[in-house]
Amino acid sequence: MTDGNRVIALDWGAGPEAVAEDEVVILAVPPWVAAALLPEIEVPDVFHAIVNGHFAIRPPSGAPAMLGMLGGTAEWLFAFPDRISVTVSHADTIVERDREELAWLFWNDIQQGYGFRAPLPAWQIVKEKRATFSATPAQDAKRPPATTRWRNLFLAGDWTQTGLPATIEGALRSGETVASLVSGGER
Repeated sequence: MTDGNRVIALDWGAGPEAVAEDEVVILAVPPWVAAALLPEIEVPDVFHAIVNGHFAIRPPSGAPAMLGMLGGTAEWLFAFPDRISVTVSHADTIVERDREELAWLFWNDIQQGYGFRAPLPAWQIVKEKRATFSATPAQDAKRPPATTRWRNLFLAGDWTQTGLPATIEGALRSGETVASLVSGGER
């Protein structure tokens, strides 16, 4: 609930709870949730999938920490001490594929990328259909600032105006921006 230029209450389903005069509200939710809660704000609304695979096997000795792949299904291989992980960005064309099929495709890419052969280890495939908004000028123009028309309500997330793509770095910058606005008293 709002009154003039501030949020005065939040409703978590059991009725409104007052927001004190000196309290702020930081809305750190996906853009589609922010738009549902604040219909007057514009947010990115075209999204792309990311698919990750994680394989319980130690990478071969000397494997680079990060390896870009061309010509396969996997785009990036990541070597951790206890596992090998795969990332496919803008994975809209593969996100609906069967998880086991993806595990085998990624495993073949891993073996080719690192130059070894081994049986398929334990694995996990993680799919996020709306992992990132589409990186186009039109979608970028829909990214709202951290501030809102309410002096005590701030937006946080990689989908806000961060100056960076929708990445973990963008999410961190967003959080730092909101923390600076809140602690600086710029309300």
